[in-house]
Amino acid sequence: MSEYLFELLLEEMPPADIEMILNTLETNLKDALEKARIDHGKIDVFSTPRRFGFLIHDIALTQHDATWIKKGPSENVAFKDRKPTKALEGFLKSNNAQISDIEISESEGGKYVFLKKFDQGMKTKEVLPQTLLTILNSFRFTRPMKWGNGEFSYTRPVHSIISIIDEEIVPFEFMGKKASNVTKSHRYLDREVTVRSAGDYEKIMKESMVVIRTDEREKMILDEIKNCDLEVMKDDDLVHEISMITEYPQPVIGQFKTDYLTLPEPVLRTVLRHHQRTFITKKNGKVSKEFLAFQDGPASRTGNVKNGYERVINARLSDAKFYQTEDLKYPLDHFNEKLADMTFQKNLGTLMDKVERIKEIALKIGTFLNFGAQELKLVERAAILSKSDLGTSMIYEFPELQGIMGSIYAKNEDPRIALAIKEQYVPDGLEGEFPSDTIGAVIGIADRIDTVVANFAIGEIPSGSRDPYALRKKVFAILRILNKFEWDLDLKEIISIVENILGKKVSMDSLTAFFKGRLDVILRENLNISQDVSKAVLELWNKPFRSTLSAQVVEKSRKEAGFEDFIIAYTRVHNISKSHDSFEYHVDLFDDHEKKLFSAYIEAKPKVEEALEHLNYEEAFEHLRSLKSSIDEYFDTVFVMSPREDLRLNRLGFLKNLDQLFLNFGDLSLLLKNESTRG
Repeated sequence: MSEYLFELLLEEMPPADIEMILNTLETNLKDALEKARIDHGKIDVFSTPRRFGFLIHDIALTQHDATWIKKGPSENVAFKDRKPTKALEGFLKSNNAQISDIEISESEGGKYVFLKKFDQGMKTKEVLPQTLLTILNSFRFTRPMKWGNGEFSYTRPVHSIISIIDEEIVPFEFMGKKASNVTKSHRYLDREVTVRSAGDYEKIMKESMVVIRTDEREKMILDEIKNCDLEVMKDDDLVHEISMITEYPQPVIGQFKTDYLTLPEPVLRTVLRHHQRTFITKKNGKVSKEFLAFQDGPASRTGNVKNGYERVINARLSDAKFYQTEDLKYPLDHFNEKLADMTFQKNLGTLMDKVERIKEIALKIGTFLNFGAQELKLVERAAILSKSDLGTSMIYEFPELQGIMGSIYAKNEDPRIALAIKEQYVPDGLEGEFPSDTIGAVIGIADRIDTVVANFAIGEIPSGSRDPYALRKKVFAILRILNKFEWDLDLKEIISIVENILGKKVSMDSLTAFFKGRLDVILRENLNISQDVSKAVLELWNKPFRSTLSAQVVEKSRKEAGFEDFIIAYTRVHNISKSHDSFEYHVDLFDDHEKKLFSAYIEAKPKVEEALEHLNYEEAFEHLRSLKSSIDEYFDTVFVMSPREDLRLNRLGFLKNLDQLFLNFGDLSLLLKNESTRG
């Protein structure tokens, strides 16, 4: 069977573009080959910083034949006086067909023109060029580059193209380059490589110091880590990151000056891991001065590369030590003076304004949560210091350490305050750890909800993929914290407080939809709640913990016998009363049948409310379900929409109250799968 190889050689691509290519190329390729009617076997996709492509095994050398039928205009429209009309001529022209290709057949609504064509499969090498163009143009790169006279634009300039079936070059041109069977080795070798056969490509490239598969490069890195004589800290993300920026990763072991070991471990991690992409090593449970880096190329260059790593790392650590020394000359709250001169966001004041808002909001939240006086003092102090480190020299140079350095510099504060300064930033959206203490959790909620409401107030509302202030992540974090700590907070109350502090109003419809959208994701993707159940409980969006409890109980109950009948019974109550705007009713107007449901309601209502007061949604739901038979009997014997206005309004008012009891679980009528019920 034949094999087809395609490789595009470019300048070094950004890791984000490589990830995107690896995530989409195989799917796009399979779709394009299916549309092109080219049968094939396994597809191997590969990418390095300088090249990407694929190897298609068992590719057919010819398209498979196809017969297709297309419906045209009706016979009456297609012919007039037995002659073709302009409608028929247009249909034939658009499909590159002759009148001899059509036939008249019966179809729904009468006789129609049908075009039946047989397409004989062309040679694969004749079809591939257009297929390749479709695939290569389907990518959406982060920041495409232009070159030449500006006529070419792609992730990076293209140097060469390989396009061969077995040993035959398949003609193809892209970005001004024609396909051949020649590519380049690793930059270190800097030589041309001729690929005689598609099946030999991977072996030839490895001999040219290019490992084309990402997983194999990751294995090379892990093997080197395992085999070195250092205790290397586990870092799977860094392994992957290095595999994406190298074609032939090789280890480099170096060390920085012992003096810098006195720096806080987070500072060492930031300089070594985040700035220089080096693996941190440990000795006796502490960070050691040795580090493990990787270069792209052979070990013979290790000396120069090692010296380069050491020079840069020592310089960065020297800066960090200087900044820390300068910062520690002052107490942490000293740096709040600088916040008054730092803009938080256009139209939203300074960072000091932001701190004052966080303090007020956090204290309100603490009060809602029944925090004691001592704990409220801790909340207040933590809020005041929450952004202090943004005024330090260390954070100016190493912004990644925001919160972490504040926590370190707060060594003279209560330990819970120091912890809160760091933990206010977790979790980061849908992923990540949670705050371990309530103080940091409260500060984190206050900070995020202020940012969200403030941005909505000035019209900075996320749309599509645009979310410059990461408001989606902030809402995810708020909801997750509330659920984690099982805090029964009403977000509408907090939003109103934020509005008053800001002196600005928001569109509650937009903000409600925004919170509902994030809550829906958490319920469905994190808690495995069914889509219809999630939709039903989103009515409780402003009390996220209650919406979660309701969703879990309803999801569990729907698997039990009689659930559907219970929902039908409730939906009759909901549908007939939802447009009624009064809760007023008088028991003395009830007949005996009405009194039976009323008695059941009066018995169940306090039980439901007491269970809900204690957040026992399972018990509350069982009390609601006990009303099912009484509701059925009520609708079988009582005509709600009585011609007597007083009876009709009285019955609707009562049912409105009954409906309100059920709405503590959301809009359960949305769970009804059958046709709407009668009233």
